[in-house]
Amino acid sequence: MKILLINPNRYKFPPVPPIGLEYLAACLEHGGHKTEIIDLCFSENLYEDIDNALELFNPDITGITVRNVDTVLYHTNEFFLDELKDIVKHIKSKHGLKVIIGGTGLSTNAEGVLEYLDADFAIVGPAENTLNELLNEIGNSGNTKKIWHGRLRNNIKCSRSPFKVDYKRYFESGGIAGFETHKGCTSSCVYCIEANSRVFFKNVHDVISEIKMFVDIGYKHFHLCDSEFNENLEYAIDFCSAMKESGLDIKWAVYMKPSEFSRRLFRLMKETGVYLITLTVDSYQKCTAYWSDIEKFIFTAKSCGIKVAVDFLTGFPYEDENHILECIGTLKRLQPDSVSINTFIRLYKNLQITNIILGDSKLREHLSGNIDDSTFIKPVFYNQIGTEKLEQLIGGDPLFRIEGPERSVNYIRV
Repeated sequence: MKILLINPNRYKFPPVPPIGLEYLAACLEHGGHKTEIIDLCFSENLYEDIDNALELFNPDITGITVRNVDTVLYHTNEFFLDELKDIVKHIKSKHGLKVIIGGTGLSTNAEGVLEYLDADFAIVGPAENTLNELLNEIGNSGNTKKIWHGRLRNNIKCSRSPFKVDYKRYFESGGIAGFETHKGCTSSCVYCIEANSRVFFKNVHDVISEIKMFVDIGYKHFHLCDSEFNENLEYAIDFCSAMKESGLDIKWAVYMKPSEFSRRLFRLMKETGVYLITLTVDSYQKCTAYWSDIEKFIFTAKSCGIKVAVDFLTGFPYEDENHILECIGTLKRLQPDSVSINTFIRLYKNLQITNIILGDSKLREHLSGNIDDSTFIKPVFYNQIGTEKLEQLIGGDPLFRIEGPERSVNYIRV
């Protein structure tokens, strides 16, 4: 079967290469299917480019990635699904093709997103193996269930087709290459759609071979695409040890959490080119040990020569200003390289935080956005500490920046 994979993500602050489609393309071709990727990130004539790609490749079916539903941030929020809905309608009505959707955005509400876009099928979670199964069932019977759930296994061996994407254009526009070492996250953050998801680790040497493909053609700047690099300390050390042994000359930035770390890991990370860690921190019902781990994390990483940028989410239900001031005071004392602070919490259906807020009429008074829609497809935010009050709490300290008004990322800012 021939499948055209489509990247509709045209957000450019910065532009992000469609790494997920590159993995899918390789797995589909390994499964006997033919694939092409049309990347619409820099398209100047959206529907002309889609029509040309469809007419040239003449696929049997199309697949579209829903990387994000919106930009998540309150101040400069952009909602992506309306344009994506128009693309789906165009493909179905003009070309008579069925549309499969996938990507992280489906984790927000798979049924709701599928219905909103009027697509034909959806794969929730990792699709590398599952998309082959879905295509085979469509080819054999023509009928199948609409929502599939992806599944993988540890030590994943799946190659990548990076040369179907114009990386030169991304680098020239401020983007960088990415790679991933695993999928999923076992953390239980009440506000995160990826929380408590099953983790699948990739084969270390396969990932390093993937990085080498980019180095060989001149690309040496990377951002890790894992939710958090240090999901497992032993695996992270094994990966960095193998990277060091490979001798690859790169620089890379990562997301991490304040657990599963050690001085040995940070030293290896520095030796293999890590220059920036974005540390995810929140204030929701945290114990003293949590903040002790953050202190040890920041001091240890910086002593090993790695910059630390903190992404701090606060202003949760039942928190008072004194608690938030205490957290801010701790971060001032610890002195990471920057702190991005956010008090607008994007809600999604079935999140623990959403259920807590909907269960208390007093908390619902702090909601804004499309609050009458129970699907939470369009943005709904909880906020009890507004921007003006937050500025007062920060007190003009240049260490802090309020997340949202500026559209950028830490590897550009720090």
